[in-house]
Amino acid sequence: MARPKSFNKEHVLGLAMMVFWKQGFDATSMKDLEVATRLTPGSIYHEFGSKLGMFEHVLNHYIDTVVAFRVAHYFSQTENPMQSVREFLVSSFKGVPKEVRGDACLLVNTATELGKTKPSVSAVVSRGFKTIEKGLYKQLQLAQVSGNVREDLDCQAAARQLTLLMSGLLVASKNQSSVDSLESTVDFTLLAYQ
Repeated sequence: MARPKSFNKEHVLGLAMMVFWKQGFDATSMKDLEVATRLTPGSIYHEFGSKLGMFEHVLNHYIDTVVAFRVAHYFSQTENPMQSVREFLVSSFKGVPKEVRGDACLLVNTATELGKTKPSVSAVVSRGFKTIEKGLYKQLQLAQVSGNVREDLDCQAAARQLTLLMSGLLVASKNQSSVDSLESTVDFTLLAYQ
């Protein structure tokens, strides 16, 4: 008979997420994960199969908690859809909590660190970016209906562009770019949609 789990999986994923987010996949050792999660190597391997398996679970957890929360939070505001788009983009680098300031986004960090070297990870990263793109697309459509953006704006292409813009902004924020210059880049881009 198998022993029952003595840990909360969501809590463990949250702890491991912070380690991977700060250090990246390659720089994170199994020892780092053991210390952060207080799990034995056997428990980690039994639950996740490998460091890579744990990382994939962490990425999915990040999408389902951090990314989905941000999309729902900012894009539930339908009164001024373009203002919520702006706030969503700007909040990715401005007013970021101290514990993750300068760490950008786990999706962006993973995409730049691993690229397509690990197809299973790339698929998860893709899902995360699609979640963002879909939220932006819906807001742009609302803005179009309410007359806040051009009638001829291709909302799908614009949502893709803003997703890529956000990735670039996050990379720039890691390099301590001026918040004002990043914010003016957002404004310049959104102005072109009017």
